[in-house]
Amino acid sequence: MNDIDPKLLPTETDIAHYHEHGWYISPCLFDDDTLDRAVEASEVYYAGLKQQRIELPNQRTYNLAWWQGTGADKLRKNDYTTTIVPELHALLRVPALGATAALLAGEDVRLWHDQLLYKPPSPPEAPQAVGWHTDFGYWRTCSSPDMLTAWVPFTDVDEEIGTITFVDGSHRWPENNHLNFFSSDLDGLEKKFVTGGAPVVKAPAIMRRGQVSFHHCKTIHGSPPNTTDAPRRSLALHLQPASNTYVERHHDNGTLYAHPNDELTRAADGRPHYDDPVYCPVVGVLP
Repeated sequence: MNDIDPKLLPTETDIAHYHEHGWYISPCLFDDDTLDRAVEASEVYYAGLKQQRIELPNQRTYNLAWWQGTGADKLRKNDYTTTIVPELHALLRVPALGATAALLAGEDVRLWHDQLLYKPPSPPEAPQAVGWHTDFGYWRTCSSPDMLTAWVPFTDVDEEIGTITFVDGSHRWPENNHLNFFSSDLDGLEKKFVTGGAPVVKAPAIMRRGQVSFHHCKTIHGSPPNTTDAPRRSLALHLQPASNTYVERHHDNGTLYAHPNDELTRAADGRPHYDDPVYCPVVGVLP
């Protein structure tokens, strides 16, 4: 980290805040030119999605949640874009981002997977929100309880455009792993929170372009509808401590939990390898 401006990295107070509250907002880590290129490349990527199934590295394939046939005015969540879009991969490789994640996690960090996100404007009668959820609820094949996400907005963000909102300190509550990313019923989901008696305090991330928010994998978060006339564009970089490995866990009905990384990183020995250098490269190293 010797070549990283220390002013870009979290202080001991910032790290303590992250562990106490479950989230942290960085200084500006990206310049306008870098984000402009990311926006332009995103549009080229979207325009090329003529079918749902796409090719990924190492002769792997993947079924997209959003492609052109889904509709241009829909909430878009496109996984694994950093593996095929160089301008998005460049965001992953900014040294201060990886170093910040390593300091917050307390160890080296690898990529888990990414999500290119696009939230269009939506009217009150048909809101498109991101429902309250925890990331760990979708990552039950992971041994680490301390994974984290770096959320990179491509514009200034506030409540009007539907910025990410954290439920403060919720990573320390009883586990809330059954909430729903794709639900716009934020009030209904909130009624399902298991707080352990703690108050529900919501912390919207108000950020200038270039800043990045980081949150713990068990922090409940979501975002309200975008009520502006411009789309909310962002990239979520989900990150894993280097010690994270695949674990076999079962649903209550006996079926195995699964994640797309299980197939994308499956090696000749038949097991998923979450240190796969293509899909799970190291992005941050502790000093």
